Amino acid sequence: MSDTVEKTLATTLLQRLEEALQDPDPVCRQRKADRISAVLDSQRTQSPDTGTTPLLICDWADDLGSEGATQRLGIESVPGPTKVAKTSAATGRSLLSNGHLGADILHVPAGEGFAPHTHPGDHLLFVLAGEGTISVNGQIVPTGPGRAYMVDGSVVHAVGAITDHTILSIGTPHRALDSEDRQSLTAYAALLNPFGSIHCLICDISADGGEELESLGCTHSPHRFG
Repeated sequence: MSDTVEKTLATTLLQRLEEALQDPDPVCRQRKADRISAVLDSQRTQSPDTGTTPLLICDWADDLGSEGATQRLGIESVPGPTKVAKTSAATGRSLLSNGHLGADILHVPAGEGFAPHTHPGDHLLFVLAGEGTISVNGQIVPTGPGRAYMVDGSVVHAVGAITDHTILSIGTPHRALDSEDRQSLTAYAALLNPFGSIHCLICDISADGGEELESLGCTHSPHRFG
């Protein structure tokens, strides 16, 4: 990296740090500090010759040893330090990102979730802990540990938590957890099938909308998520 680029980066970081310290909202101050820290971390691993990041490593689970051919990992199912934008309760922590491809750990409390939405690019989701749901194309499908799923980012879908739910999310193009353009919320009706209904595979109940599902005893409809 050239001296000019380094000086420009240092100046930009100092300006952002001054802005962060002047922000009266402690949550905003912390968010800005986290962003600055992420930039600094990425610069520490840059190659001096190419300006690219050849290798990023992150410990995201504890090695609990193996028994025969079975490997055990320990994963904390706890809230993360960063609130996910456009959700009421989902949090997470960023693991790795090269600005295009990235991975995050998401935590969704029981009864909460991601409202119907689309997002830039696609997300590959691995369920690490807890029971949850993925709603798409008129169906509410159960998910659990050991299951992976992927939905085209342009297809409206919703993700819910039956119990506290922890998910490894890999996406491209990667967006920060608190970025307003990580997801675009849509109307609930966009989740319905071509016949205008939705079916919960857990309760085996069909209805014309979330409120009707709820009135029939289903507790898994994503119409409650915000």
